[in-house]
Amino acid sequence: MPHPLLIVSLAALIGAVIAGVGAYKVRDVNRWPTAEATVTHAEVRLAEAQRHQRERDDQQRRYLAVLRFEATIDGRRIQSDNAGFDGVPSFTRQEDADAYIADYPVGSVVRVRYSPRKPELMHVGNASLPWGRIGLAGFLLVASLGAFALFSFKT
Repeated sequence: MPHPLLIVSLAALIGAVIAGVGAYKVRDVNRWPTAEATVTHAEVRLAEAQRHQRERDDQQRRYLAVLRFEATIDGRRIQSDNAGFDGVPSFTRQEDADAYIADYPVGSVVRVRYSPRKPELMHVGNASLPWGRIGLAGFLLVASLGAFALFSFKT
């Protein structure tokens, strides 16, 4: 059976590659075509974290600003949400999440960027890079290299 550090290193490397590929697929977000979309749903939700027996309620709460919208792209009516690009925006204060949602009332028309390869993947708001995916890929790559270095040092 392979050494546990090799398994950790390989698993983290696979995760880094998956996150990196996800970030690579949306690298051109600033050049994606735009369309007008209608906001069909807007809500603030308390993020549900898995709680373990040892955890206490003193964890910082996160509030998710969930938007759903639909647009007509190339003659097709497409529904999407604000989770597909880099995750739903989350806030530590409900007031901040409410303020974000207030900018997108139900029925309003917003400009979205959509992936030419997969129009269901839309981005609302300012053009940006998927920093969450890039950060995850970097973290997992460092974890993979660290586990492999530890394995190499121990053997």
